Amino acid sequence: MIFVTVLMLGTIAGLIGQIGNGKESLQSETPAKTPAGILHTTHSPISISGNTGFNGVAQGTGTSSDPYIIADLDIDASTAYGIWIRNTNAHFIIRNCYVHDGMSSYHGIYLLNCVNGTLENNTCSNNYDDIILSSSSNNTLSDNNCSSNNGYGIWLDSSSANTLSNNTCSGNHDGIVLQFGSDNIVSDNNCSDNGYDGIGLISSSKNTLSNNICSNNQYGIFLGSSSGIALINNTCSGNSEGLYLYETDNSTLKNNNCSSSSGGGLYLQYSNNNTVVDNSCSGNYRGIILYSSSDNSVSNNSCSSSHVQGIDIEYSSRNVLDDNFCTNNSAGVGFTSSSRNTLANTNCSDNNVGVQLYLSDNNTLGNNDCSSNAYVGILLTSSSDNTLSSNTCSNNACGIRLTSSSNNTIIWNQIRNSTSYGVYVDSGSNNRVWNNTFINNNGAGSTYDSGHVQAYDDRTNNWWNTSGTPHGYGNYWSDWTTPDANHDGIVDNPYVLDGSAVAKDNYPQTTKPQVPIPEFGVMPFVMIALMAVIVLAGESRQRKKS
Repeated sequence: MIFVTVLMLGTIAGLIGQIGNGKESLQSETPAKTPAGILHTTHSPISISGNTGFNGVAQGTGTSSDPYIIADLDIDASTAYGIWIRNTNAHFIIRNCYVHDGMSSYHGIYLLNCVNGTLENNTCSNNYDDIILSSSSNNTLSDNNCSSNNGYGIWLDSSSANTLSNNTCSGNHDGIVLQFGSDNIVSDNNCSDNGYDGIGLISSSKNTLSNNICSNNQYGIFLGSSSGIALINNTCSGNSEGLYLYETDNSTLKNNNCSSSSGGGLYLQYSNNNTVVDNSCSGNYRGIILYSSSDNSVSNNSCSSSHVQGIDIEYSSRNVLDDNFCTNNSAGVGFTSSSRNTLANTNCSDNNVGVQLYLSDNNTLGNNDCSSNAYVGILLTSSSDNTLSSNTCSNNACGIRLTSSSNNTIIWNQIRNSTSYGVYVDSGSNNRVWNNTFINNNGAGSTYDSGHVQAYDDRTNNWWNTSGTPHGYGNYWSDWTTPDANHDGIVDNPYVLDGSAVAKDNYPQTTKPQVPIPEFGVMPFVMIALMAVIVLAGESRQRKKS
């Protein structure tokens, strides 16, 4: 992760260096040709300052109904900016122009302090940057081809409320970059095969990116120090990193395809309070990564066929992961040095490990399906004070395993058909395991066999039942359901576990525990009953007074 952090800092430094000190040259070996189907007129570079600067250069009067029009020109930008317009509020259109060969010195089309401009169907290639908007707002850029350039295909600097749609920005250092801008709409663009970012946002807020294709870049979409961004239905596949957020908060990531990347599909680093929903993050090295990121909501995402984790949580807290699909990974969901997170209603089946916690405390795992994993359904290593409730761990090699983990609560889980133990505690103390259902683990049949015991405890001071009067409650063991002479629902003899601790479930249950409704758990019913008692007591007092 140190490498990733250094790489990210290099990303930001690289962008700042491009802005201030000139850009790395990415020369195209073959210059783009004049676009077919348009009859161009050769023209020298155009420089316009103020509304009157259009006179004699463009047709029209500059109104919304009769805008200035610059069209069908072939401009060689090797000696000056191809088209440079500044300090105007007139309506204008630049259409069907071919602006080229500014190389490492000159931009193709440059708008400075302009509003009401429209750039459509232009081809810009082999320039310093193809199209730049600086301190410009309410402009529209559509159907432009900005490819094979030294720097940015399209760059918006301190520019807001612009619309960029259906542009092609490929073969550049970066496809589209927004810096210090807000309320821009970037949609339906193809920003693929660039050397760095397909689309990059730096220190920007309240922008919308939708339906863009950003494939085969280093970063498909990169957001740095931004907030309130809506990323919807973008395709970021085949990149080194698919969709990457760095110090970006309060943003929504929905319905994006972030697949087949050599790194992470969707990566949040130092990013908080984001919503990540309905994304496809399959076939990556890692699907979704949260690193030093908190208070995010991650739900209904598909994170399958990752080389490592489907979802990876590192040094992060208070995140809610709900209803995700994490199958066919090395690990479905992994937590490292993370606390107070919630994982619920997630399919973590058909992995090597379903859910793995390492050095992670005070997390809640509830109502997850951790079945058919090659090694273990849920694995806790050096992790304490976690709650595992109402999970299904069936057909794993081992259902739940605890190593060097203490003070954990394992309750209401369904643990079935493990080829080895249903629950295996090889080190750790003060863990409480009760009200779980154990069926046919470790080869157990319908009657107890000391060679096929369903659970293992190798340390003392773990608890396999609660205490109480007249009895506590343990677990249901499919091979230990009788006798129950007094019909109290508790088997008369303890269930003896394997392991050096010679641990016992002193109150094994004769029938399967009734699992609470997952949405509510036990406490709401207790509170409802208590409130009912209070109300009835109050009514009784009123009757006595009357």
